[in-house]
Amino acid sequence: MSTLSTHQITVADMMCNGCEDTIQDEIRHEPGVRRVSANHIEETVEIEGTDDMDVDALVRRINDIGFTATRD
Repeated sequence: MSTLSTHQITVADMMCNGCEDTIQDEIRHEPGVRRVSANHIEETVEIEGTDDMDVDALVRRINDIGFTATRD
């Protein structure tokens, strides 16, 4: 049985609600992701997922769509 864990990613150039939606739409269907919440004011993306979720791959995915993401 997989346990859930929460990870925070900093996205310094997320500027608006549209940016939040773009990131959430791209990440929510990745393997292992159960919940994703982006906040452009705090410049963070909080992701909850199972043990098989690859956080480094999620950071790369956010970078691939044009943002600057770093793992906290």
